Amino acid sequence: MSATQLGKELHALCHEHHSEMKRNKSFSNGDGGATQVIVYACTAPDCHVHYNVSRGYFQSQNGSGNEWNQMPKVNCFLDGAPMYLSQIDREKRAFRLWRCPQCGTSLTNEDGLVGLGPTKIQESEAQP
Repeated sequence: MSATQLGKELHALCHEHHSEMKRNKSFSNGDGGATQVIVYACTAPDCHVHYNVSRGYFQSQNGSGNEWNQMPKVNCFLDGAPMYLSQIDREKRAFRLWRCPQCGTSLTNEDGLVGLGPTKIQESEAQP
């Protein structure tokens, strides 16, 4: 069951402050009218970092546009979904555990898998 079904709570961390993000509901005006979207927001003062299961990490409109390119873009190598930062290790400052909200797959930067996601998807699609 994916995180988008039945309102499953994610435990996403802000990539800047490493604090747990708070679940918020927002409304998006699409072609079919207003739709409710779950967005996670950093709880640190003056932080504009948000996470959404379909969009990944992004800055709210109150944030600086210059910081948009600095958002982490880690996609699941199985389904291509934007992953969220799930765990850090304060003793090993470089450690990052990323989790897929759709299938639950986990990747760490220590495994060397973070940069291989899109490559693995393309390889599997190319094989008969």
